[in-house]
Amino acid sequence: MHEEMPDNNSENPKSKKIWILISILSLAIFLVVLGLRLFSDNKSMLKIGEAPEDFSLTTFSGEKIQSNDLRGKIILVNFWASWCVTCDEEAVVLDQAWQELQKKANGETLFLGVAYMDTEPAARDFLEEYGVSYPNGPDLRGEVSDLYQVQGVPETFILDQDGILRSIKYGPFLSVEEILSLINPLLAGQGSE
Repeated sequence: MHEEMPDNNSENPKSKKIWILISILSLAIFLVVLGLRLFSDNKSMLKIGEAPEDFSLTTFSGEKIQSNDLRGKIILVNFWASWCVTCDEEAVVLDQAWQELQKKANGETLFLGVAYMDTEPAARDFLEEYGVSYPNGPDLRGEVSDLYQVQGVPETFILDQDGILRSIKYGPFLSVEEILSLINPLLAGQGSE
């Protein structure tokens, strides 16, 4: 006599269907939320000629910089990361431009580096390795990168003496001349609209 065992597999297809439905529903909700976030971000994209909101950045050396205290200076804000493939060569070029402007612009310019989605030890090592001498600080909560709607690194924003955005550079600067070509007209008063 052979007694048949109850078939427990009869509930498995039903259970699997429920889990598949829950997974699909969860994915759909996630995509809707993501889409709404992207849509709302695109509505307020930062544009040339606008003034970005003011921010505060505490540098790796402990100095607190308030962007609204920098009116009267041309500000270059560079978002970078130690893990970024093209940020290393750009760091050298940016520092060379910074050094050149320090000699000729009498404090009328300020470069600010913002470490984007990076760890502090890695960011500090990067700055030391490439000899970066202008102020840099971490964006630990992503507040500064959110204001500038940073999508990746490197990204650079140049503001005139009134805090108006005059230039956006996606990707790395390739030469000192490229940087100076954007800043020199502002120094000469030609960059204002």
